[in-house]
Amino acid sequence: SDGDAASIAAACAGISLDDGAGGAGSAETSERMFSRSLKVTADTWASYFDQDGRLVRESVLRKAVFMGGIEPSLRKDVWKYLLGYFDFKATALEREIVRKQLRIEYQALRDYWKEVLEPSAGGSSGDFEFDGDPQDVFMKIQAGLNARRHNINESDARGYIRVIKKDVPRTDRKEAYFAGEDNVHLTWLHDILATYAVYHPETGYAQGMNDLLSMILYIMDDEADAYNCFCGYMQAIRQDFGADGMVQQLQQLRELLGKMDSELLAHLDNINSGDLVFCHRWLLLSFKREFVFDDALRLFEILCSHHLELSSIEADRMRAFERRKEKERNDGEDMGVAGADTDEKWREEHQYKFGSFLCLAIFAVYRRSFMECTDEATLFLATNALVEKMDLDTILGMAESVFFRFCRQSVHAPAPPAPATPAAEKNA
Repeated sequence: SDGDAASIAAACAGISLDDGAGGAGSAETSERMFSRSLKVTADTWASYFDQDGRLVRESVLRKAVFMGGIEPSLRKDVWKYLLGYFDFKATALEREIVRKQLRIEYQALRDYWKEVLEPSAGGSSGDFEFDGDPQDVFMKIQAGLNARRHNINESDARGYIRVIKKDVPRTDRKEAYFAGEDNVHLTWLHDILATYAVYHPETGYAQGMNDLLSMILYIMDDEADAYNCFCGYMQAIRQDFGADGMVQQLQQLRELLGKMDSELLAHLDNINSGDLVFCHRWLLLSFKREFVFDDALRLFEILCSHHLELSSIEADRMRAFERRKEKERNDGEDMGVAGADTDEKWREEHQYKFGSFLCLAIFAVYRRSFMECTDEATLFLATNALVEKMDLDTILGMAESVFFRFCRQSVHAPAPPAPATPAAEKNA
């Protein structure tokens, strides 16, 4: 919201990452801007909608999720928005129609690849419950015809499914929801991953997708809804499963660490770990394996709120606008659209996700442990020792603190280069 952007712009004077962060559990988070007392409850959730069922207070919802999370009984409804399944502007009736249509489409897609790739398995895994009115029947026939228009690459699809069959039995088995033999939730997990891989060949399947889907499936507790939430989420982050996407994220993290704690980065370089590849799992899986399951769910929804990123983008735009206006006043020259375009391009190249600041928070809270690592092997042991041992609220508090320190640094950083004027281009 404009208020949050203004607050961030106002808060945003350079302090390094290692100020006051000596070692494990020593985080000092006095600079936290947000209290985590706010939460999405049944009362606040109802207040976000208009009389037609449109979610009209999107920024307020995102802020509440970021600051306090979601009441567990509401997660199934809220996550459908955060993960891109439901459109914020859709009415209650429109959502009902879309959900029914997408559920029918998922069943048709799932049943078709099974017919092609696993005919001996008997095809359909069972129908979902529908009203059975003529419109439902028509939608089901149409979905079946559309599914058969897909040209399935059988070789690639079988390859994906072989890996999925190995990964699914190892996914969150200590959680009651996925425990035991002949667990239908594991069947759902398998079928959703396979359906996604078969019909999204440009992305396919990669290890780690099972970890992300398990959280979504646990909350949705419905095969078709989980599939559509997963598709919405993957639409936003699928580039991270490609080599270029993750390399870019790690390069950005390295750049950020260099700005905030150059001493730690130099130490990691000295032990051949300055590429930060050990952070790959943290970022790719939204830190899911680093925290206990309940905390992982809470962190996942906080990351999916994108509240801090969206607010900081608006704050950056406000600062850029003020810089342009100040330059125009000083130089007597209207920078116009070209100046705005240059600012936008600079922002895109220097935009960081909140996940990067969570990495910096872990570095800050456990800085002494990282500085004591003498080689890649001891670094591996140090990072593994943190798994399910970190306090989420401590890490979140430090991440916010580091974020706002970085914002203050960026205020005093060099402004993006001014675009060349027509006269300058002519003289060049």
